[in-house]
This record gives sequence, structure tokens and C-alpha cells, in this order.
Amino acid sequence: MKTRFVVAMFLLGAAATASGAQLQSRPVPNRGVESFTFQSPSMGVRFSLNVGMPSDYKPGDGKKYPALFVTDGDFAFGSVYEAAGTLAGAITPVFVISVGTALAEGEEEHTRRRIYEFSPPGWDRKDTFGELVSQFCQRFKSPEGRCTGGAGKFLHAIATEMIPLLAARFPIDTAQLGLFGLSAGGFFTSWVMFQQESPFRKYIISSPAMAYGRGEIYRQEAAWAKAHKDLPIGVYLASGVLEAADAQLEGVGEIVSGMSRLAGLLAGRNYPGLKMTVEYHPGMGHTDVVGTTVVRGLRTLYAR
Repeated sequence: MKTRFVVAMFLLGAAATASGAQLQSRPVPNRGVESFTFQSPSMGVRFSLNVGMPSDYKPGDGKKYPALFVTDGDFAFGSVYEAAGTLAGAITPVFVISVGTALAEGEEEHTRRRIYEFSPPGWDRKDTFGELVSQFCQRFKSPEGRCTGGAGKFLHAIATEMIPLLAARFPIDTAQLGLFGLSAGGFFTSWVMFQQESPFRKYIISSPAMAYGRGEIYRQEAAWAKAHKDLPIGVYLASGVLEAADAQLEGVGEIVSGMSRLAGLLAGRNYPGLKMTVEYHPGMGHTDVVGTTVVRGLRTLYAR
């Protein structure tokens, strides 16, 4: 039997070679998606952008649509855009726009860039999490001065460079912009909530790594509360229950406890315009909870 199998495989291989049959590469079909690159004048790096069209989008129909911006570029775009597509009819049609690195740039460049772009300025990295981040920067050979601290510049590039260009090309309602981020991107998204320059009104946050900046997110929240009587935004915060017992994710990254602390602080402010939902998804960890967070966040913040 074994001999027959080996002979059969040999003959099949020989036949394919003889016929000249080969696998041919082809462009990946992206229905309703346009992709671009953008060289940021202020940051000096090239960003990859994907623009996923709303479910009922018809060019020239005169309508304007909300837009959800997604951090992590190509690495996160597909799952968020597909999730929005499955909710057609249940949510307001929305542009899904990712900003970040391209898959072709590889994991190292992606990690190097996201650590810098998602982290706050003024962090000395002397804490346990900061030392771990510094090790990553050394491992991935981050340029001098670009290990951490780029969050403000990244937000500025999105708000003043990319959004105007995108809104000039697509019918985006710039008064209805949202931001999604996961892990380090979840910290960035949380941090953006308290920035005066933020153009966003809705935030979907998955398992935010609140250890970034050694308590910086709470200082930002306190500064906002001191200067403002309201925070008129919609926020959906979520993490996986399994993350709470993870030595690295929770023990070092402060994902579940940090998210809970921020939610508690916001709840205690009694902001009249704040609409906040917090969920802990049972039986899920850091990676598999993302899809659920996206779907629940879209349903919560963009319900018809």
C-alpha cells in the first residue's frame, strides 16, 4: 500500500512538471477597498492607509458618512473592515480607515513603529514595563530618540495631514470620526481621548496596555477633569477575562486593572455627554477578544 502511494505521488508530480503547470501570483481582490501610501511631512515616515467603503456607499450620492480610524495599519484593517461588513443593516454605514505600516514592511518595522507612535512623551522608562520596552527598542534597532514618545506627533499627523486629504477625496463627515486601537494601540486610543487636538468622537478600545507611561493615562484623565466639565464622546472598552490572570499582560502590562481603573475614574466624573460601555468577555484572551471587541464596539457606538 505504501509503495503504491509513493509511486502515485511520484507520477502526479511528474505529470505536473511535464505539463508545465505552475501556481501564478495574482493581485488580492479587495472589494470596496482603496489603498494608499502617505509620506508624512512632520514625522518623516511613510504610512500605509486602507480605506474601506461603507456598506451602502455609492459614489456621487451626496451623502456623507462617519469614519472609524484603525491603528496598526494593514495588520488590523482586515478584521475591522470585515466585521463592519457583517453588521450591514445593524449599524450606521461607516468608512473604515487604517493607518500604520504595511504587511510587506514586516513584523520588526511594525513593532518598532508602533512602540514609538503609540507611546506618550516624557516617559523615562525606568519602571518594569519601560525597561521591557527599552529592550525591544534595542533589539529592533530603533533610531536614536525614536524608541518611545511619538503619540503626540502621530495624532498631529493623523489630524492635520491625513484626515484633510482623505476628507477631500471621500465623503467623510469629519464631525463623526472614531478611533479603534488594541493593546499598545488601545493605550494610544485612550490617551487621545484627553487631547485637545483630538478630532474623534467615538473610541473602541481593546485590551489597552495601560502600563505605557507609568500612570500617564491617569494624569491625562485628571488634567482633563480639572480643565473641563464634560467629555462628550462615546467609549467602548473591553478586554478578555483570561487576561486578568496573565503574568505578562496583566502583571506587567496592567491591561485589565488599568482599563478598569480608567473606567472607574470616568464613571465618577459624571460627565453629562459621556456614553461609556465596559465589557469583560469570558473565556477570551488578548488576541481572540479583538474580533468580539470590534463587533460589540461597532454595535454599541454605531447602532442604527
